[in-house]
Amino acid sequence: MDDQPFEILVVDDDPSVIDLFKRLGKQAFSEATFTWTKSHQETISYLSRSVSTLPRLILLDIDLQMGTDGLSALPELVSRFSGRFPIIMFSNLNEQDKIQRAYSYGAVAYTQKPQELQEWKDYISILRRHWYETVVLPLPTLRQA
Repeated sequence: MDDQPFEILVVDDDPSVIDLFKRLGKQAFSEATFTWTKSHQETISYLSRSVSTLPRLILLDIDLQMGTDGLSALPELVSRFSGRFPIIMFSNLNEQDKIQRAYSYGAVAYTQKPQELQEWKDYISILRRHWYETVVLPLPTLRQA
């Protein structure tokens, strides 16, 4: 991947999660900006804004408390923005039925949220190695107004 700045969108209603991504993510991804939305509707609104670039990657929490949960929001995100960015589901839960549904709805990965600080550091480092150094993602594109 190139060294151009890019955005990673974290969809989670827990402020401590985005704080960890902002602090630890900046160390691992100096070229990335971590943006946060808290709900399905806020995410759709954010992604639908006119004349701006899409994120390179979305981390979507399954257990959003405000309105539609992340698993229910996934099919709409995939349908509306198909192929423009990968969506990784992440959760504290390890329930096979939710994991299966996430993949069948179009998630590219399902990961469990780390619990300890070192686990968060390792998680973000793995995200960088896989999604920035190994995988070639589509370039963000300008949306039509």
